[in-house]
Amino acid sequence: MSKGQGSSIKVRFRTLPLAALVFAVLAAGAAPAAFAQPNINGETGYINMPSGRVEADGTFRIGYSFAEPYSNILWSSVTLLPRVEFYARYVRIMSPVSASYDPRWANYGDYKDKVASGKLLLLEEDWFTPSVAFGINDVQGTGIFKSRYLAASKRFGDLDATLGAGKGRISGVFAGARYAPKDWNGFALVAEYDANNYRQDYLSATTGVDQRNKGIGLALEYRWGWLGSQLAWRDGKPGINIYASVPFEAKEFIPKLDEPAPDTEVVVRPTLEQWNADPQYQRELTGRLLNQDFKNVHLDVSGQTVEATLTNTRISLPSRAVGRAARSIMLRTPEETRELRIHYTVSDMPFATYTFTDAAQLEHYFNGLESRKELAPSVTVDYAEPQRAAGTSAMPDDLAGYSRTHLDGADGDIVSFRSEGARLDKIRVAPGLGFYFNDPSGALRYETFVNAHYGKQLGSGLFFKSAAQMTLKQNVSGVTQPSNSLLPHVRTDVADYKKNGKLKLAQAVLNKFYHPRQRVYARVSAGLYEEMFGGAGGQVLYFPERASWVFDVSVDSLKQRDVGGGFTFRNYSTVTALATLHYRFLSTGVTAAVRAGRFLAGDTGARFEMKRRFRSGFEVGMWYALTNGNDITSPGSPANPYRDKGVFMTIPLTSMLTRDTQATPRIAIAPWTRDVGQMAASPGDLYDLLEPAYINMHDRDGLQYLGDLDDSYDQPLDSMSLDRIPWEAR
Repeated sequence: MSKGQGSSIKVRFRTLPLAALVFAVLAAGAAPAAFAQPNINGETGYINMPSGRVEADGTFRIGYSFAEPYSNILWSSVTLLPRVEFYARYVRIMSPVSASYDPRWANYGDYKDKVASGKLLLLEEDWFTPSVAFGINDVQGTGIFKSRYLAASKRFGDLDATLGAGKGRISGVFAGARYAPKDWNGFALVAEYDANNYRQDYLSATTGVDQRNKGIGLALEYRWGWLGSQLAWRDGKPGINIYASVPFEAKEFIPKLDEPAPDTEVVVRPTLEQWNADPQYQRELTGRLLNQDFKNVHLDVSGQTVEATLTNTRISLPSRAVGRAARSIMLRTPEETRELRIHYTVSDMPFATYTFTDAAQLEHYFNGLESRKELAPSVTVDYAEPQRAAGTSAMPDDLAGYSRTHLDGADGDIVSFRSEGARLDKIRVAPGLGFYFNDPSGALRYETFVNAHYGKQLGSGLFFKSAAQMTLKQNVSGVTQPSNSLLPHVRTDVADYKKNGKLKLAQAVLNKFYHPRQRVYARVSAGLYEEMFGGAGGQVLYFPERASWVFDVSVDSLKQRDVGGGFTFRNYSTVTALATLHYRFLSTGVTAAVRAGRFLAGDTGARFEMKRRFRSGFEVGMWYALTNGNDITSPGSPANPYRDKGVFMTIPLTSMLTRDTQATPRIAIAPWTRDVGQMAASPGDLYDLLEPAYINMHDRDGLQYLGDLDDSYDQPLDSMSLDRIPWEAR
């Protein structure tokens, strides 16, 4: 166990992910047992041993297992790429940490460790050859479970058999078999030859596993829908493994039972002369759009062309939001309309322009008389020009004060209060929960709180954004481990920030967004960026004309805030400057990013990120920082300085709710909280803001769910980047 700082994580109270899992499991019903099932450590295998297989692409698993003296308090795995699986677990060894190790750890309880592993499928199974995989266990950290192995698996009817060999904890030859007849309705029998060298395990003498030899293990498994379980037997002692398996490549898990219906009300359309003579027509259309969660609505009718600039704060796909807006516009604008242009904005920045050159054909599509494939040739999707939104008419005065309030859990919270206006003004109050791991005073500490967010649009592209947090109940104040970092304490004092101050101002910042030219965006910010830093800075982002990369540069002059969440500051000041190149592999959904420059502690270098976005919208990724920050204190050392690293997941709640939402909480976990390779939380990162619209725009023909139905046709995943955007129009 390294003596570094613990890890912290903060989430909002969410009831829907659990409810969605239960609903989806019930909807899925019984499923026959498959051969790629997890062992007690979460890797695809048998009981303790791995197999030569990986799970289906995009499968995420999370579970709990116990086999004395080991308890995987939480394990998870994901098939990040078709041939690549990653595993992580937080394991407890049933033997207390001795006070002789370090007196501060006397109250820590049983020893606990974080383990990361991976597997690469080298050869897929066919009629003559087996499935062959190479795996590495415990690749970072203490390495007390470290091993490497090669395994080959072959299916013989209802029997799957594996033979492999390992080095390290898996020592020598191992084998496994799973018998899963289809008519057993999800049940399976498992047997393995366990080749683990338990004698070399940490604390083996005190736990008694130094007396355990290599040998046979048996298990009974049951798989039902997304849920799986295993009851194992080894050397006279039982073991259990229970888990859920979620297919991230599924488009959604829950039907949209509570989704508001699109606008289909038939009204008498005015003539162009009537529209120009009576502002009530525009007022009614604007109100209709506001009631569908559209904001900053501007309309302009000129001859046979209707032009609209708007955004939507609830619907997750811009193309779907544009389709809903187009329905309402076509129902209420002059009957002479022949062309419709909709400029979709993000944070008041025009991003994409959807041009429908044949209004009659668009109406036929909405009425089910033509397919999306037939409609597509009359639609162009392009990056928006900055001057186009300026020419649209202002919102009617009597609608400028429009507001709606909600008290519900529609965004996945247990309950939240929300108030929204006609512009991008928002008030939101909701509960939250935070955790702090691996302090000597206890493996897990928590805080419960209420977050209050207030946002106000002050002008074109100008926003004030703030957040306050009131702690309800916590035991983080019992954290005893001080930072041992020799670098400026830009993150390792995080426990002091968590435990000081019951009411904190977490953020208070002004953001000004610019769109100076097509495909170029900029931001200037000033104020309290986050819990630990405030200052001023800016960012410029560029989208190339026809390429899969995006480039941005951000520079911030920052000063470290004092604990307590007020307006006082520490003496530490710094300037961060980062240039970032994002590259998206369109056919796989993988995005790689390199951030190079100066980080929070004054260290220079690069941070490498890789993530994959699945069809459900879930994103799973990891990062690794390589800088000249010489972090030699534990968990680093003079011979092996610590490098910041971790994993993250973005959760699109729309896939798990009964109505669409843009809510996408993000969870990030690092093995240790250190000061090297750290970044300040951006008050409005341009790439994060624009990425969802950018991805949607480049998804096949750019018209996903335009008509509120999944009517995709036979287009390759990467066709949008070459065929749909009218580059020749430049």
